[in-house]
Amino acid sequence: MLDQLILWERELFLALNHLHTPFLDAFMYLISARWTWTAVVIALILWVFYKRSPKEAILFIVIAVLMHVACDQLTSSLIKPFFGRLRPAYHPYTKDMVMNVYNNLGWGFSFVSGHAANFFAIAMFTSLSFRNRFYSVLVFSLATLVAYSRIYLGVHFLSDIIPGSLLGVLLGYLFYRLYVLCRSKFFGKSKANLPYKVFQNNIVVWRTILLGYLFFMIAFSLEMSKVLIRIGYY
Repeated sequence: MLDQLILWERELFLALNHLHTPFLDAFMYLISARWTWTAVVIALILWVFYKRSPKEAILFIVIAVLMHVACDQLTSSLIKPFFGRLRPAYHPYTKDMVMNVYNNLGWGFSFVSGHAANFFAIAMFTSLSFRNRFYSVLVFSLATLVAYSRIYLGVHFLSDIIPGSLLGVLLGYLFYRLYVLCRSKFFGKSKANLPYKVFQNNIVVWRTILLGYLFFMIAFSLEMSKVLIRIGYY
């Protein structure tokens, strides 16, 4: 039974991994690269500080940073070395069939996905903190897109992504509870359960920034794929 499950997962992984086009190669590579999110992180920090008390902004940023560190350490320093699962490009079940993008085979161990954990953690944490339906749909869609990109790029199995995503959701919720607890200590219990009211006044700005980033990535990926086709990469 276990062997059959492994074969089913391999077939599903390969089906999801083989949906390649020049545009998707560029888009999935860029959306998965952490450096492409640098401007978004800077924009988030500036937005959090805009028209809010420094104490409120600093507390939010500190909790978010602690959550990111916890995700990274838990996945990279604890879970991955413990299980020692090979990446798809090196795994005997898939190494001859997996499609990678731009010769990126991944490095280190595979289980669980740190990208999935981190992006779903920030999605859960900010969704609970902001309490805006449109934003929640948007941020969880982006997290899902990043998680899928790891399969598309051939650096994670589906069974790396799902546990990583669930771990991220759990950590996002736990750090949100820590955020509420810290607010009750610093600002009084009357405000403790209402952090979303702090962010209501200009949540549209933050949603627009995220949408702008997504559209920019789409446009840039189109141009990048055209250039690669023109120079004979494909």
